[in-house]
Amino acid sequence: MRRLFLLAAGTLAIFLTAGCGSRGTSADPPASVTATPGDGVVTVTWPTASGVEYWLFYGPSASISTSNWTTIPGSQVAIGAGSPHIVAGLTNGTVYSFVINARNNGGPGGPESPSVSAVPRIAGTATTSLPAPWAAGTALGTNDLRGLALGAALIAVGANGIIYSSTDAVSWTAATSPVIGNLNAAAYFNGIYAVVGDGGTVLRSTDATNWATQSSGSANNLYAIANNPSMFVAVGARGTILSSSDGITWSAAANSATTNDLYAVVSHGSALWLAVGANGTLISSSDGSNWNVVASNTALDLRAITVGVNAVSKALVFVALGASGALITSPDATTWTVQPAISANNLFAVTYATQFIAVGSGGTILTSTDGTTWAPQPSSVSTNLNAILRDSAMYAYVAVGAAGVNLLAK
Repeated sequence: MRRLFLLAAGTLAIFLTAGCGSRGTSADPPASVTATPGDGVVTVTWPTASGVEYWLFYGPSASISTSNWTTIPGSQVAIGAGSPHIVAGLTNGTVYSFVINARNNGGPGGPESPSVSAVPRIAGTATTSLPAPWAAGTALGTNDLRGLALGAALIAVGANGIIYSSTDAVSWTAATSPVIGNLNAAAYFNGIYAVVGDGGTVLRSTDATNWATQSSGSANNLYAIANNPSMFVAVGARGTILSSSDGITWSAAANSATTNDLYAVVSHGSALWLAVGANGTLISSSDGSNWNVVASNTALDLRAITVGVNAVSKALVFVALGASGALITSPDATTWTVQPAISANNLFAVTYATQFIAVGSGGTILTSTDGTTWAPQPSSVSTNLNAILRDSAMYAYVAVGAAGVNLLAK
């Protein structure tokens, strides 16, 4: 494999030296290059000149050059790169270096810029170089924000029917909502946004701007919604469970297995659903319609649930959180273990992407790489945080809460 890498890299090196023809010329490198680390990414920026083509060389090394990059396993070159250039798919905690040269009209590469390096790091976790990773944006009105979903745009929904959308998690636009009741949660699947709320409210949109009400067939409050590769499932008061493949036609579960309020739902793959709720309620389903009670081993209200991977063992971990910092975990979604409380505050939401992150009352933010051991993170707010998700387009985490609070960690 290494021989193949060196052969391919050597071939490209010859191409680099020769250029694409005799008409072009080399160009001066950028006057400066900056590498800014993010979560699994590094953003490389430099001043550009009109008509000049830039090639960005990078790899996992303390330094790199246009002459040695072929000897560094895992190194790559971005041809015709533009500033800013986001290099994604990097390993957090690993040093990466970057260097640029330039050419005119397809000519050979000129002299290179000085090598610069950066170390990608997990977003949302305080470090010596980034002691306050969560930045508060301008409040989105005064209503509580209760749910988030990410499709082509990011949406936030909340009390009194409010809906906001954003393409960068910084600037938000209010949408015209067809309802004035509370909206509690949102999900996105197959080009469809679905939002649920009090009184069985269901809203649907394909563009995050134009919203239409749908009949849910229920008058009970709906508190949460999730999706798998084929459908939405919403849960709510008195054990209400509804499902839909298109966000328009909704069907009640054949058997919800509980009459307790359900506050959160999550899917894993196409054949496992889990929902949690009041009094330690934990139920599971293979199809979203027929549900079974699972022993949670706690009587505390469970408000949030997700599934992720232990960063050390690489084993699957199911995590449910709730009142007074309650935490239960499972390796298989069947056998659950009550862990020591991870906070004195109530926890309302949890997500997993590059790590587990939970949020809750009083601005609580907690992170974990294994689902069991959690660390509090500095928060710039003291109001309740009700929802959190990973914005994959921004390589960032977004949290929202009371009084229009919205936080961003890159």
